[in-house]
Amino acid sequence: MRKDVKDFLKKVALGGALVAATVGAQAATQGTTGATSSGTVDIQLLINGAVKISNLDNLDLGTFSGAGPLTDSDTACVYSNGATGYNVTASSTAPGLAAGAFELGDGLGNSIPYTVDFDDGGGSVTLGYGAATAMANASTIDDDCLSSADNATIQVDVAVVDASAVPQGTYTSILTLLVAPI
Repeated sequence: MRKDVKDFLKKVALGGALVAATVGAQAATQGTTGATSSGTVDIQLLINGAVKISNLDNLDLGTFSGAGPLTDSDTACVYSNGATGYNVTASSTAPGLAAGAFELGDGLGNSIPYTVDFDDGGGSVTLGYGAATAMANASTIDDDCLSSADNATIQVDVAVVDASAVPQGTYTSILTLLVAPI
């Protein structure tokens, strides 16, 4: 084989070894025949980001009698196995209504809008429908906050003027809170 081709192949082999070392991957080594023999293998484990929201309770705005406030809140636990930051995205469904807005529905097409506020301990933020909002205070120790207090508060509000504008009935909605690692 020509010397310049040999030199080129050596450089390519050395470059490949440097790339493998940079990425952390090593080739397994095989043992040789003898009184003892040993080989090596690399072991790798990838842990994906994981989050969990728990300790949620239903919200009850009560019975409307023409005056307010029409509000309720609940605490929750948000856990992350990585950094304390996470995104929260809220959406809802109501009987007889199309998705796309925070609304209570009576199943007959009547609706009452509501707002959703989320507080991660750093201050309350009004959530936009379907919009990811960055939060910063997830628990990184306990996925149900059993050894510490809940670290988030969800609050729902209905304006008195909106509740006054609809016919009598029972209005409901299912609020979905999606948390995701940042």
